[in-house]
Amino acid sequence: MRSLPGILPAGTVVDVGDHTAEILSSPTETGDRYRLRIVAQPGGGPGIDGDGPHIHPVLLEAFVCLSGTMKARFGKDLLDVSPGQRIEVPAGTVHGFVNAGDTPLVVDCEVVFQQPGYRPDADIVGFLAIYERLRHLDNVHPRTGEPPLLQMAVLCDAYRKGYTLPGFTGALIGPLALVGRLRGYRSNLPLDLT
Repeated sequence: MRSLPGILPAGTVVDVGDHTAEILSSPTETGDRYRLRIVAQPGGGPGIDGDGPHIHPVLLEAFVCLSGTMKARFGKDLLDVSPGQRIEVPAGTVHGFVNAGDTPLVVDCEVVFQQPGYRPDADIVGFLAIYERLRHLDNVHPRTGEPPLLQMAVLCDAYRKGYTLPGFTGALIGPLALVGRLRGYRSNLPLDLT
């Protein structure tokens, strides 16, 4: 099968701290979607409050809980999701989830392109890959382990088509990113920072 430039291949695992996302299949195999397996430790996951909930402006996501206890935010609603249940998140919907149990939560996720010619690897997977590497640099916050605020604003602004934050926080990304770029932060980090 032909490899597509910039597509992370099946088998790639992105570690974002309290959860991992393994690529089960990529657009190389499917043409228009990624399939991921997310494993979240107790209390971990993309989050349902604070800075966890997010929006994918041009992507549909479908989640199937395979095992564990999943609490999901879908718009303004909080849902308890049992193994075997499926949730579809239309493009532009605020969402997130956490492992509400005491054993690992395993969720399959399908990310479907909703805009012709758009490839999420350039946004979501690229965002996660760079975010993971930023968390291993020397200038992370000593308590949270997060990269500097202005660096995160530049990163979120660069990848806003595939990943953005809701409400007031999302509205601040543009101005903070401008300040971050003036201070020398960039979003085009090499993927190999070792």
